[in-house]
Amino acid sequence: MIRRQGQTGEDPKVRILSAGYSVHRKPFVSNQREGIAYYLLRLQTEGTCQVWQNDRYVTAEPGDLLLYSPGDAYELRIGGLPAQSGVKKPSEDTIFSGDYYLMCAGSWMDEWWSRLERPGIIRVGLDDSWLNLWREIFREKRRLHDNLQEIGDYLVRALCLSLDRVIGDLADLESFPQKPRFSYIVQRMKTYIEQNAPEAFTLNDLAEHVGLSASRAGHLFRETFGQSVMDYAIEVRISMACERIRFGAMTLEQASESCGFHSYSYFHRTFRSRMGLSPREYRDGKLGSLEQPEEHAEAE
Repeated sequence: MIRRQGQTGEDPKVRILSAGYSVHRKPFVSNQREGIAYYLLRLQTEGTCQVWQNDRYVTAEPGDLLLYSPGDAYELRIGGLPAQSGVKKPSEDTIFSGDYYLMCAGSWMDEWWSRLERPGIIRVGLDDSWLNLWREIFREKRRLHDNLQEIGDYLVRALCLSLDRVIGDLADLESFPQKPRFSYIVQRMKTYIEQNAPEAFTLNDLAEHVGLSASRAGHLFRETFGQSVMDYAIEVRISMACERIRFGAMTLEQASESCGFHSYSYFHRTFRSRMGLSPREYRDGKLGSLEQPEEHAEAE
């Protein structure tokens, strides 16, 4: 029998208080300067808004994630700042803001938040894999008759841990020689390559994705990572091929094509150059010593 939410007395490690997608086309204000009582993650997806952070108003744009913990002052304004700010109020027909939001609590959230010093606002982008987690969380929350707390719990954990990866990647990029404002752009380029490696794409495609010229995108990527865009794409494709050769049932030719190599001879040559052995030798190896259980090796 499946236990539904509320059928157990256990305190959930992640408790989703509210989750969803909101759209505003008229002025809106939420003022909780006295401090909120939960964790709040808010991803701006469309339009802009102004939020109160570190004793000032900041503007959140599409791709910006806002992070608040219990006790933090929270103020959200859509459609303009207070009159005393000196900022001209926009007309109502120009007001538009869309966002995913998640309010939650629980012991796991307390532990997760304490792991890192978290910025109040961070540019994470609008990657589909990231957005799909938000969508699944609020879909699960809206299930009225078969809502399983455990599913929501792990979806929120996946979202939070994915955020840690983004923060870690951006922090690593600060050590590279390019200006910090380009960190988000080069991370987007890297993600684009990883997601599109099996397909045929050009430097122009990548540059258009991040809004740069091809020459600027190529230079920025090489300056940051020490290798060209296409060299990194080949690296990703070889890694994919290794997995499919070692664990899949594809022929070598099928594995080659499915990983973005449209010429087997080129794949064979590149694989040998990078791995030090041919694809067939690699496959033969996985059927032998590479798959040998550790205890057998000790027995010998």
